[in-house]
Amino acid sequence: MRRLLLIPPIAGIAVALATAAAGADRPAVRQDASLGEQLYATQCVNCHAVDGLGVEGRGPSLVDEGPAAVDFVLRTGRMPLAEPGLQARRGPVRYTEQEIVALVEYAGAFGDGPAIPDVDPARGDVTAGGELYRLNCASCHVASGSGAAIGGGREAPTVMDATPTQIGQAVVIGPGAMPAFDSLDEGDLDDLAAYVDALRDEGATGIDSFGGAGPVAEGLAAWLLGLIPLIAVTRWIGSAHEGRDPE
Repeated sequence: MRRLLLIPPIAGIAVALATAAAGADRPAVRQDASLGEQLYATQCVNCHAVDGLGVEGRGPSLVDEGPAAVDFVLRTGRMPLAEPGLQARRGPVRYTEQEIVALVEYAGAFGDGPAIPDVDPARGDVTAGGELYRLNCASCHVASGSGAAIGGGREAPTVMDATPTQIGQAVVIGPGAMPAFDSLDEGDLDDLAAYVDALRDEGATGIDSFGGAGPVAEGLAAWLLGLIPLIAVTRWIGSAHEGRDPE
């Protein structure tokens, strides 16, 4: 009977020890910590370290980042990243508006990168934006904005899913393989956003719009369009014609 009475306390101690062991790898969070600090400690610290210096093989340092970069990856669902080394791609947003604001305030303070730009397409000039886009963006995102593979297993994503602010953020931070365009000012960002809006409104990436399928598909289509008439002419030349060829 005494042994049976001892089972509940012993079981309780075992559960407590197991719970403590399971949480041993989790960073301690102060009760008075801000929401951003709490989220960072539970969601980010394993890859970016407590001080934001990054963890080798898991995640990069945040000292070169800033509010714009943190806001961009959170609002486009690029973070948290499923596996280090993979290209970060747009996905479902995993945090609420309040949580994003809190994380941007906390994690964005680790770095000295640019602030979130104020971008308004209504202030922009579509013609000027088109010139900027063709000069700086079309080589990777293609003329229609549909995006394309850029080699090395990476791709330039479509710009059609980006908000005006995200377009500005991408320009100033240079996410992934994209370079940062420090030479573009706030007016240029407005112009680019206005032009992308115009592309979206005209359905530039639609299947019935030449330039919307990307360079690989369009190159193949152009090659076939040139090859088929060439084959037809070759067959005509090589066939017998009455009055021209001997019987």
